[in-house]
Amino acid sequence: MFKPLIFFGTFQKKGAFMKKVILKYWGGALITLALSLGFVSCTSDSDDDDPAYVYALLNVPFEKFFANETTGGDFDAYTSATQKAANGAMSYGTYYKEGETLADSVTQGIITPVKITKSALESLGGTEVTDESPSFDITITGRGASTIRYSGKQNLFKSADYSYYILSEEPAYYKEASVSGSTVTFGKIKGEATNIGTIYVTQKAGEQHHDFSPCIGLYTAQGTVEENAISITVKTLEAFEGGDTAQTVTTAEDGTETLEDKVLGELKAIIATDLDGNEYGLTTLSNFFWGKKQLGFKAPASEDAEKNYYPQHALVGKTVTKLTFVTEGGIYYSESLISGTAVTDSETKVVTFTPNADTTFVIENIQAQ
Repeated sequence: MFKPLIFFGTFQKKGAFMKKVILKYWGGALITLALSLGFVSCTSDSDDDDPAYVYALLNVPFEKFFANETTGGDFDAYTSATQKAANGAMSYGTYYKEGETLADSVTQGIITPVKITKSALESLGGTEVTDESPSFDITITGRGASTIRYSGKQNLFKSADYSYYILSEEPAYYKEASVSGSTVTFGKIKGEATNIGTIYVTQKAGEQHHDFSPCIGLYTAQGTVEENAISITVKTLEAFEGGDTAQTVTTAEDGTETLEDKVLGELKAIIATDLDGNEYGLTTLSNFFWGKKQLGFKAPASEDAEKNYYPQHALVGKTVTKLTFVTEGGIYYSESLISGTAVTDSETKVVTFTPNADTTFVIENIQAQ
């Protein structure tokens, strides 16, 4: 016995033509009947299962990544700090152009998941990276000196624009890419974002070697927050899940190597939204130092001529109402940003946050130390 034929869809007024149909049936006779009457289309409105499309990690230049993510494609990605581009513990998730020395290595863009046709992907001219791509070591000198070994898809970290790694399954989020002639465009990120709740924000003068103004600390509540609490116990905003793992290499005098897992920086970009709905792209080492869970912006003009090489950042003086975090594992956001001050107990290391009378998060014009 056949089950009833069920239609879902819309009809055009002229000709009562059914545009979309979903069938539930038993037996081939109903399929033949529906096709002959023109009720069923043999093509799909979705290309999700189209074998021509692939999901890939792709090296996308900053200007292309932020073009459809921020107002006017606004982003900030130049500063002397980008000379530390090769420090993957801080800047992995971006990629850099290799110079003759590490100091010449400059961040170029973001490694992001994309959905794209295989032919378009190959036409971009990047190099394919695979799990079999050779390992490479980067040694950072000075404070926090270490040697980190990268392998497989991590080769994207030091590869050229549009280099790629084919993913075996659909990622948590992605950008749809299209190529027309010599022009490639990337749509706004698709994927469900996770609300991480309230972020408590502090502001003070930045560190001198950063030349940033101000230095903005990010915290979350430690335990339950009582309503109308005068002060709150907080902790530094925790790392997001999904960070990639490389290896720290320690070499003994006899040449024997010891390898230990090293979790790389998981944050690729931050998008700040102001009170007027304008969006600004913030980038690693230029605007955030994720090891310290801090944000920073270019210093305003200074009486010291040597510090006048940065313009005032567009966000200074603006009210920030939302922060969106683009990470290795997903998209996270907060629309509850409370400004105040934080004090750390020297013995217990407990951090106590006291909200300001006006808790609105306004980027202050504070000169670097």
